[in-house]
Amino acid sequence: MMRSNGNDNWLAYQAASVSTSDEKFRVAPALVVIASMTFNVALAFANGHVMNVPTALVIAAQASLTAAALGLALLAWKPQMEASVALLALFGLFAAFRGLLMAQPDPKLLSDVAIIPIFMMLGMAFDDRNLGRAVLVLHTIVFAVFLLEVLAPHAYSELLHIQEYYIKTRGNKIDQFYNTNSELFISATRPDSRLFSFVDWPRSSSIFLEPVSLGNYCSIIVAFACSCIRRLGWASVAYLMITTAAMLVGCDGRLGTATCVLIIVVCAIGPLLPPRSAVLYLPVTIVFVFALVIGAGLEPGSDDFPGRLAYTVDLLHSYGVAEYLGFSNEFLGKAMDAGVAYLITTQSLPGLLLLWTYIGWGTREDTPEQVRFTHALSLYLALSMMVSYSFLSIKTAALLWFIQGTLQSASAREETRRFANPNADEQKGMAPTERSLWAR
Repeated sequence: MMRSNGNDNWLAYQAASVSTSDEKFRVAPALVVIASMTFNVALAFANGHVMNVPTALVIAAQASLTAAALGLALLAWKPQMEASVALLALFGLFAAFRGLLMAQPDPKLLSDVAIIPIFMMLGMAFDDRNLGRAVLVLHTIVFAVFLLEVLAPHAYSELLHIQEYYIKTRGNKIDQFYNTNSELFISATRPDSRLFSFVDWPRSSSIFLEPVSLGNYCSIIVAFACSCIRRLGWASVAYLMITTAAMLVGCDGRLGTATCVLIIVVCAIGPLLPPRSAVLYLPVTIVFVFALVIGAGLEPGSDDFPGRLAYTVDLLHSYGVAEYLGFSNEFLGKAMDAGVAYLITTQSLPGLLLLWTYIGWGTREDTPEQVRFTHALSLYLALSMMVSYSFLSIKTAALLWFIQGTLQSASAREETRRFANPNADEQKGMAPTERSLWAR
């Protein structure tokens, strides 16, 4: 009985403050996400036209945005955030211990994974009724810059000076770029072996400055559109899917294209699968990749999907106890082309297992939206981890975890609203059960 009273008191408190909370967090979290995805393009413009941008400024900008996300989330504290805070604390403790043990602290290794629980909490602080509008606004920005890049490539490159920006802020060298006469990113040149090699223009990047992140963004948008059809409406879904297809061709993302197709499939069958089955995507993918590489005799070295998979398997075969415990930097540079290896190197194998449990097992599955998006993001992450660590970039990770956090909080918000006005469903001419299902 006391437990029930405690829940009622919490719901009463939430109901009393829900309108104020909704007003306060209707815009700010979405603005932080948009800023997290666009600050690099703003700094690239500043570097090319205003001032020399040092690496420290890029780091400070990301740290400030991450801190703003955490601060906003904590201002809208909910018990649902407890697991995210616990995960953040554990990773922080491990990062401190690793830094002391190796006498080589590296805040980046913590920031890579801290983005996940922090932006998940930021999504929980956001009013889920505005999620569709926020994503549509952001997507329109991304697509508008993409159109500028495609229709006026010279103006785009002269506006941003991407090559110069990466040389000054990331330590890249001019001879690393496929086309040294271009102001675009290292891999913007479209060789004949690409999936859409029949297209004449360079690989597109939009606000992300490099093609891989645009491909990752497309996967996230397809996951959102396929998971939230009822929330968005068919016109919005069609807009998202058609423009995303154009950007997939533009960025020529081989993995992104394959992932988008598979996401459509898993969103269709996700609600039919057993509860919590999304946790299986990563282990099943790893087993499949090992079997494929060994069975087919794939060799690392080629810059294609089979070569990348073979590279990941070969790298993990090279790991010893120190690497699996996260106490070695010997393979840190090499692991950047193998996301699962990078996470093991920087967070340890137990840390990776903890993170994946949080992602695939510790999520709510109260609504079809939640189920579909959790399956879609788990598939996206499992595939990305086999070939890159780019899924950790704040440019796309901020949006992914913000959407997941907002969807995770949706059913809790609906419960609070029903407590605040238990007759709301009847006032709208619906039975409570009917209204609840329609909201999903």
